[in-house]
Amino acid sequence: MLYIIGLGLKPKHLTIEAIEALKSCRKILVEDYTSGYSEGSKDDLEDMLGKSSTALSRFDVEQGFDAVLEEARKTDVALCVYGNPLNATTHIQMLLDAEKKNVKTKVVPGLSIFEFVSFTGLERYKFGRTTSIVFHEPGYEPEGFYNAILENKKAGLHTLCLLDIMKDEKKMMDIGHAITLLESLEEKQEKSVLAESILVGMAGIGSSKEQIKAGTSEQLRKFPFTSYPQSIVVCGKLNEKEIEGLKKLGGLDE
Repeated sequence: MLYIIGLGLKPKHLTIEAIEALKSCRKILVEDYTSGYSEGSKDDLEDMLGKSSTALSRFDVEQGFDAVLEEARKTDVALCVYGNPLNATTHIQMLLDAEKKNVKTKVVPGLSIFEFVSFTGLERYKFGRTTSIVFHEPGYEPEGFYNAILENKKAGLHTLCLLDIMKDEKKMMDIGHAITLLESLEEKQEKSVLAESILVGMAGIGSSKEQIKAGTSEQLRKFPFTSYPQSIVVCGKLNEKEIEGLKKLGGLDE
């Protein structure tokens, strides 16, 4: 059987169900390129379980996953994903591939950033489509994430923007870089969404060094975010309770 297990945002986020499943598996694989812990490490996970694990690269997952499925035919294999496993289409595809090959599967959910966005003071049900802000490179300058913000804003909805992680190059986008990218696209499209919005910066969510700061884009650019991973919420239409929550929980200035 193939278990697809959510690791949460730190080792202590593992559910009892996840721990029991991991201890029963002969092999533990950790998908190690789309995200990472906000606190703790893979070593801490192994110490908690008393078992070793193997990190999988992007190539291992995208090109070598058939070998994992073949092994899962014969024994219990755990594929571990930071956060909640089926939030990303990559992991949904893994589940579908296993089903097509008649490999039994079981998904064990975990905590993700989606469970923590309300810690900012914003109402969870008022979020629109989540998007990812990715690094721009020569010949690769997508604008889809900015367009997602525009569409959500038109509907009065908040936008959670996950920031790019490039594990192979040991790069994690920070909030200042993300704001610069958004502002450059805003200028290009002759829009003023950022200038008209309250933003919320979130860093190291779920950890003991968690940071949340609400304010203008300029205020967030100046704030000393030091924890990772980082993300941004571009607020839509705010009600009085949300404004009160942002002041209390997000340090929004009067």
